[in-house]
Amino acid sequence: MDLRTVEAVSRSQLMRGVSDPGKLLGCFGAKKGRYPKDAEIVGYGEDAAIAIITKGTAYAVNEDYSGNRNIASVIDEGGVYGVAFVYSDRTVTTRLVAATPCEAVLMNGGRLHKPCGESCTDHTIFLYNALAVVSNASVNFLEKIEHLSRRSLREKIMSYLTAQSIKCGCREFDIPFSRQELADWLAADRSALSAELSRMKADGLIDYNMRRFRMLHSAKH
Repeated sequence: MDLRTVEAVSRSQLMRGVSDPGKLLGCFGAKKGRYPKDAEIVGYGEDAAIAIITKGTAYAVNEDYSGNRNIASVIDEGGVYGVAFVYSDRTVTTRLVAATPCEAVLMNGGRLHKPCGESCTDHTIFLYNALAVVSNASVNFLEKIEHLSRRSLREKIMSYLTAQSIKCGCREFDIPFSRQELADWLAADRSALSAELSRMKADGLIDYNMRRFRMLHSAKH
């Protein structure tokens, strides 16, 4: 594994406190891959793999038989995918897809809970980190459920945008989604989403330009 990739992996939550990330990657039979936008990194039904995004952004997505897509989560540089599937011992039910041209390191999930022959301390630290990753993913999922549980599309949008504003600590912020991607994340129709955003802007709730949003102080009644 080249030095730049090892350095990128070492910044991931999975490697926090690991003294020799390069050695541990070898323990997990890690492989590096480069993926163009929309390319599949991990597919449905594949053996559970742990993926660390080392450059760019990826989406974990689900699709139904009609081709309707739901974005389950956004995984930025340093983000991790697949740990929950490894621990649950279930078939992979989401696809990991490149949202932008990206690079990822894939590790053999089957080795996650099988300590290496050297019984290294780094492997133990990695296991604790993996638990933290699964916990954070659970919290993010619960947050998404909170947004989607709102009754109207407007309420769903406001719930999501309010959460983004709170996270960045300011009224003006960028979201990681295009309009189609935001619709997919909110399980909404793109046309309906765009129309509702326009109405919310006219009502003085929000202002926006492309991915840049601003929460306004008051609304028109």
